[in-house]
Amino acid sequence: MQISVVIPTCNRKERLLSLLQDLDRSTYPVVEVIIIDSGDDKLLPADYSAFTNLKIQYNSSEKSVCIQRNTGIKIASATWIFLCDDDIGIPVDYLEKLVMHLKAHPEAGAASGLWMEKQKDEWRATHPVRSARELLWKYIFQLGIWGEINCKSNLLTHKIKQYYKQKGNHISKAGWPVNTDFNGDYVVCPVYSLGASLVRKEWLLHSPFDEVLDRHGIGDNYGVAVDFPTGIHIVSNTFVYHHLEPANRLKRSLQYYRRVLALDYFIGTKRSLTGIKRKRLLWSLTGNMISFILSGNGIMVRATYTAMMKILFRKNPYYAAKRTKNKMTEPVL
Repeated sequence: MQISVVIPTCNRKERLLSLLQDLDRSTYPVVEVIIIDSGDDKLLPADYSAFTNLKIQYNSSEKSVCIQRNTGIKIASATWIFLCDDDIGIPVDYLEKLVMHLKAHPEAGAASGLWMEKQKDEWRATHPVRSARELLWKYIFQLGIWGEINCKSNLLTHKIKQYYKQKGNHISKAGWPVNTDFNGDYVVCPVYSLGASLVRKEWLLHSPFDEVLDRHGIGDNYGVAVDFPTGIHIVSNTFVYHHLEPANRLKRSLQYYRRVLALDYFIGTKRSLTGIKRKRLLWSLTGNMISFILSGNGIMVRATYTAMMKILFRKNPYYAAKRTKNKMTEPVL
């Protein structure tokens, strides 16, 4: 199985070099590493000449992670693409384990290890639901869940747990990813991070990253994954560390705002999401709004309200950009 690595990057030189070091040590060889750099702090040949196991193609690009990824995918020579964010840490046997899984499951066309982020000084891949109140709230408002349901059972929560168990990993009626099953050697999710995923090139050409989205690509993985022929296999015996590099990272409120607008945009443009209605998305945002009000988070209240008004009155700037065939827009609060 031949693999091309595609890395979009922007002014994260030290993180990028750390990632290249991880790839250079990989127990599974790659055909090439394609770096698409939109930053000002460029790598020099001397910076990456030490990585003797890597054939590196270094290219410049305008600032848009979706354009950068699509560019790298198109020029890649291998039939499998390792989509790779620039701020992750990869174990030496990561690719080897993904390849072994894909060979054992030829029906799969996309695989990832667990996506680990630091939560209160602990690396975790999920955000479990720990209280009956939280479970009930997410169920009523059809909100997303990204972790196991670990709250105590009573008459009401037992029925809700059974509902989620029967549904498995799915997309809620409001359009949010619901990944609650992480048991077994692997699970299949309809949407998962693609920042460390091995994907068939033909799948990515058929479902490219949408270049209408903002230059940070907020929500981009969702729009790609929902059009995959099958879901993404999440392999439980391997993982990557997502370091959440602060350089070029938007504030949480703006990330959330743009993610909501991206979801609304995909609901209106993706055939695979035709069963999801905007009124249900707005209902879920009502639940978020109430939560933010109760917690006194005025910034997130404003972000939610602004997004709801854009959706309700059909003023989502991503639709306007699509109509005028602009490559990219930057929604602001």
